[in-house]
Amino acid sequence: MATPRHLSRAPITEAVIDLRCRVDSAFDVNAFRSLESSIGYPTAKPIQMFEFHMKQEAGKEPENSQVNHGLIGWRFTSADGKQVAQFRKDGFTFSRLAPYSHWEEVFAEASRLYQLYLECAQPGEVTRPAVRYINRLPLPEAEVADFSPFLTAPPAFPMDRQVVLNGFLTQVQIHDPLTGISATITQTIQSDGGSPGFVPVILDLDVYETRSFPPDSKTILARFDALRETKNRYFFSSITEKTATLFE
Repeated sequence: MATPRHLSRAPITEAVIDLRCRVDSAFDVNAFRSLESSIGYPTAKPIQMFEFHMKQEAGKEPENSQVNHGLIGWRFTSADGKQVAQFRKDGFTFSRLAPYSHWEEVFAEASRLYQLYLECAQPGEVTRPAVRYINRLPLPEAEVADFSPFLTAPPAFPMDRQVVLNGFLTQVQIHDPLTGISATITQTIQSDGGSPGFVPVILDLDVYETRSFPPDSKTILARFDALRETKNRYFFSSITEKTATLFE
């Protein structure tokens, strides 16, 4: 594993702060539109939810059905397209796309917007606070016949001289009973968008708690210190020193 430290060129493509909430079923999500001027993002788009089902029985044609759950929220996007806030009936999500600045700035904006969500939707509880960081690691193609110099949990495959690894997907789900924090760690090769001479590996860290929390901003936002610390620890535990030095 790599030593935890600040990386001046952190490979973060998207940082997400997410709070799943329980809101009164009678709440009208169109009320979120009244927040548009306070949010300060010029683009607002409705969020619709569709549910698809497929049924297959032996000797019969597949049956497909679709349920339209209608409008569940609104999506607000900043002028530069780098910051996105979702105000939904089931929760609040803030995303910061690359280039990433630093936690204090991102969290301050997410906190500001969550306070608006809280005042408007008045949720009864928060059921899942989470931070999710999606990292893109462009690794030198000439050195990744074996990923072990770069990843602490590299993909296992037959090391035959005629075998070429074209892709992989690994996912683990872990839980720390002492803190109550869980995580889903996903590693894969990005299917497109790679630069010549490099293999783009995605390291996706979703760190969360699943229990009931009071929704007030002072109580729930304090939980994100522990979530962030855990996310950082798992990131550096997933890469080697050789990988970390690529982003200093």
